Amino acid sequence: MLGLLLACTSVERNRVEPSFVHVDLATDVALGTEAAPLPFSADASLFNATITTWDVNGEAYPFTGEMSLSVRPGRVSDPARVSVVDGAWTGAVGVEAGFGPTRIWATEEDVTDGRTPSWSAGVSGPIWFARPTVPEMQTTDNHESNQLEGEFAELRLSDREVVVSATDPAGFYVSDLGAAPGNYSGLYIYTFQKPPDEIVVGARLDELNGQNSEYLAATQLNFPTLHVVEGQTLSPPAPPVLTEAMACDNNAMEAYEGSRVRVEGALIPSTFTPDSAAFADYVAYGQWPLEVGACTIYAESTSTVPDYYPPDHAGETLSHVEGMLKEVYGKWIFIVLDEADIGAGTRSRKGSP
Repeated sequence: MLGLLLACTSVERNRVEPSFVHVDLATDVALGTEAAPLPFSADASLFNATITTWDVNGEAYPFTGEMSLSVRPGRVSDPARVSVVDGAWTGAVGVEAGFGPTRIWATEEDVTDGRTPSWSAGVSGPIWFARPTVPEMQTTDNHESNQLEGEFAELRLSDREVVVSATDPAGFYVSDLGAAPGNYSGLYIYTFQKPPDEIVVGARLDELNGQNSEYLAATQLNFPTLHVVEGQTLSPPAPPVLTEAMACDNNAMEAYEGSRVRVEGALIPSTFTPDSAAFADYVAYGQWPLEVGACTIYAESTSTVPDYYPPDHAGETLSHVEGMLKEVYGKWIFIVLDEADIGAGTRSRKGSP
């Protein structure tokens, strides 16, 4: 009886069409190949595409409505939405920061006219872009971001000289020697623990991939995949001296993020006293202030130079401070690596002559 009942019971299904979306790329513009990819670019490259819609039977379906466009990996610059009429749309799509095999997606979603969306989607064939170098990924007009934020970043190192420039208990820094410090050539790699044994200062890498994130506005790669070139040792770049004009300019400082840098003649302000807000920040986060002319940057040395107690040196002008530069939402911090990175002050203690 149950079998007879099921056989006689029909299930009505209201299918929302279209079921399939095709995205076809025109060949009037070069699409690159795996062997000869297009250059990586944060600027938009335009590709002509045609979108067509199809029903469950694989027949052309005269859909009229909006579709969303996206690019993976990378970004769609324009348009983000297109109007399909009678099952077709043709136009130019802007692609930014694509790398490797990059595809344009079209999805029928997020409708605004009360319709039930079909959630159908289609994807183009690949547009082949080169992987970005460290400077190409880092170069940006927004100091709180980078070109691949949120992506699993696959970087181009095989034809570059990329060297480990510093290590810390939870990661390490690299520098691309093909671009001088100040040209977005530094990057922090967060390993969540002591880096692998082969990660030492001077080691050359020819593979480095990972999840790209902006942690408190500082770029880093997480969960890295890497490879060290055996038998090759490179010298990290010498730290450039930052001027007052640089220290006062977020975009100028962004170009040095992840690099070893130096300031000379910076003042630990005499107002750095136990009742100050700067002292409270020092107790909470280990960062102490340095005045570079009219601007304030910070140093962090509690774990690396524990015997140096900055409040004892309030009012001193230090000969130099060096460290790896990072950002916390517009606050620029030198991660001091050893005691030689903190130069002598002109006064031994606050209030001394």
